Amino acid sequence: MHAAWPRVVRNTHLGWILLAVAAVIAVGWWYRATMVHSDAISTADSAIAATGTDEAPRESGPTVVELPRELWAAAELEFAPVKRGSFVKTVELTGKIALNEDRVAHIFPLVDGRVDEVRVKLGQHVKQGDLLVVVQSKEVGQSMLQLFQNRLQRDFAVVKDRWTQSVAENTQTLINLIREGASIDEIEKQLQGRPIGEFRDKLMTAYIGHYKAKRHLDRLAPLSEGGAVTGRQLLDAESEWNASRATLQSLIEQLQQEAQQSSTVSTQALKELETRVSVDETNLKILGYTEAEIANVDPAKQGETISHYPVTSPFDGTIITKDVVLLERVGPERQILSIADLSTVWVAADIYEEHLPLLSQLDEQKVLLRSSAWPGRTFEAQIFYTGDLVDESTRTVSMRAIADNREGHLKPGMFVNVEFPGLTTADVLQVPKSALLDHEGKTFVFVVADEGRFERRDVQVGQQNREMSEILSGLQAGESVVSQGGFALKSRMLAELLSE
Repeated sequence: MHAAWPRVVRNTHLGWILLAVAAVIAVGWWYRATMVHSDAISTADSAIAATGTDEAPRESGPTVVELPRELWAAAELEFAPVKRGSFVKTVELTGKIALNEDRVAHIFPLVDGRVDEVRVKLGQHVKQGDLLVVVQSKEVGQSMLQLFQNRLQRDFAVVKDRWTQSVAENTQTLINLIREGASIDEIEKQLQGRPIGEFRDKLMTAYIGHYKAKRHLDRLAPLSEGGAVTGRQLLDAESEWNASRATLQSLIEQLQQEAQQSSTVSTQALKELETRVSVDETNLKILGYTEAEIANVDPAKQGETISHYPVTSPFDGTIITKDVVLLERVGPERQILSIADLSTVWVAADIYEEHLPLLSQLDEQKVLLRSSAWPGRTFEAQIFYTGDLVDESTRTVSMRAIADNREGHLKPGMFVNVEFPGLTTADVLQVPKSALLDHEGKTFVFVVADEGRFERRDVQVGQQNREMSEILSGLQAGESVVSQGGFALKSRMLAELLSE
């Protein structure tokens, strides 16, 4: 075994030497081929630079690339005519997503108090009317108790006024019967069970006295004619009757006035209490309480919760700021929450002076929005404000548009590309933008010459939109250009140049 070891070592060294020689030969061959290829490219580029065209110096005509028809499908060639027509130029600017300022609410409690409960968290979605915060307020408690007391007094006044009005009405009925000379029995029959109060006794006593005086006078009058009654007795009877009549008339006028006055005072007292109740209810409505909550005010049932002031959501939205914690003192001067309806957002963009002619066409128009956060997606926004003043520092006019954001993809603060509808230019020579190719700083297209032959044609490009490009020179209407697959022809053209 030891004797064979030197032979193995010698064979190994020989193998490594052979491999090294082969590697050197391969590198030399690659370097020679590369230099030859580089020399060919340099020669072709020098020729092109000397002639100022893409053609070899020995050719003076246009560059023509041949591609058999059977290879068109593999090269994915498509063609489009050079045509004249209306050209719509689009304008793209950078815009910024902002909150819809018409749907943002900064929440301030309308009363002073202490926070007893916080129902929401930052970023939480809330519905209109949802309870956000509960504030315990002494002001609210006192208003509730005052409303309850005034309601009780009003209810008492309603009962009292109803009785007072009935007494006044019945008193007037009694006075009318007395003036008509109704009998005692008839008066009792008509007014039985109807409240008159102390007016009944006073009027009936005076009426009965008057009635007796009249009967006494009527009895003495015939007797005085026969001498049975002296003239003085008759005179005294007449005086008594006149006095009773005057007393009754005076009492009627007095009690009629008192009844009317009591009726008026009762009505005014009831109106005053009703006004107090109405004022108390209105104050609570201003604080945001509903009709049902105000109607159910009852200290016995509510206890200390009668002083709780609820802060509710004015509309569906998301809590975007939260500056309130439990047991904190709050008041009308401090904001505690902000809610934003993110189902729609505003898009703000600055229109430069060069684009001011667009403003007359932008009102109520729609724009397209694109964001790098959502590649391949577009969003629509409708313009509602195009600005009235030019900013002195930026020389721009502010534009605002509103976009639907129910999916929540557009975040306030996000930058977007805003594509505006542009001005329409009539009778413009144009080709598809995909037909344009570049080489050595020149723009060209491939024009279909005849079957299987395509001519390179340098062109001067004007305005462009997303699909079409205006051609200022180099083409004529009616010609056909390669709109897709031109890269294959360009590669073939460059390969021919290098081979020369």
